[in-house]
Amino acid sequence: MLCSPMPMSQARRASMRAFSLIIRRIASDLRWLGGQCQAQRLSRSRSPCLARSLPRLALSLVLLSLVALNPMALPAQAEIRVVDDHGEALTLAAPAQRIVALAPHLVEDAFAAGAGAQLVGVIAGSDYPAAARELPRVGSYRGIALEAVVSAQPDLVLAWGSGTPDGLVRQLLALGIPVYRSEPRRLADVAGNLRDIGLLSGHPAAGERAAARFERALLESRQQLTPAPRVFYQLGQAPLTTLADDQIVTRVIRHCGGEPLFAQAPVLVPEIGWESLLLARPQVILAAAKDDAWQAFWAGHTALPAVAAGTLYSLDPDAISRPGPRLAQAARQMCADLADAAARLASSSPSEGQDQ
Repeated sequence: MLCSPMPMSQARRASMRAFSLIIRRIASDLRWLGGQCQAQRLSRSRSPCLARSLPRLALSLVLLSLVALNPMALPAQAEIRVVDDHGEALTLAAPAQRIVALAPHLVEDAFAAGAGAQLVGVIAGSDYPAAARELPRVGSYRGIALEAVVSAQPDLVLAWGSGTPDGLVRQLLALGIPVYRSEPRRLADVAGNLRDIGLLSGHPAAGERAAARFERALLESRQQLTPAPRVFYQLGQAPLTTLADDQIVTRVIRHCGGEPLFAQAPVLVPEIGWESLLLARPQVILAAAKDDAWQAFWAGHTALPAVAAGTLYSLDPDAISRPGPRLAQAARQMCADLADAAARLASSSPSEGQDQ
């Protein structure tokens, strides 16, 4: 979450204006000195023109040396302040130049916000955009070595709140390495991450553009379906699991006009029994998969309205699973799928489709 803007560009412009004004003054003094000396030659005066002009020229040179040698003479750069998704305030004295990203969605965020060239370490599985595949790996979901992160000499680490071990975060903070923790729970949080990373890396305009593109894409895909189809999001198959309300995929289902089943479960990833699923009567089943092979599991279970109507859909696994800029594409795909399902259900019999 953006806490306060950092007017880096204004500071640079002000510094350049200060130098420019002094240089122009010196140039003006030199022109004046030349004119004085020329007038002296024409008048055949014996008074040395340089001696008479030296005080004026010396003042300009003193001003220039003060600005050049004393940073305090220039406009001070404002600190960068943001509040991350864990509610922790993070302050940088200057934009981060060496960034380590410990989740694929944070790598995508960094590239989208203009900070791709500042990444010096990423986690295994960071494969988008293509340039991310060439970056040094500091660990994987199986483990991240503190030494690997520290050896990259980062001045900022982007961590995933629920994916990066708390112990590692505490060790990095103890070493004085700033850590920004990302944990998008709402769609608006994705845009907030993009703005924060742009600000922290010295690219506030790029971060703002990426966030605005994401928000604009969401506005274009948002829809309301009446009645809202009951949607079961299949996370795991054996055992059968789904996602509860405090997860961003569930928010995408609502964004697209669906009613996510088991959203009120007390845990983030509830295990669903077959009887519970039969009672819930899902009208749409979604899963993150590269192909439709997973749908064979449901063959023959026509007691479920979704199976009877053929409203099972595969979603791009990376786009829907990573809470980064491509989540807008996943939302567009899901909204199209739910609109198609609503049309199919409307044409099916009440017992198979829109029974509430």
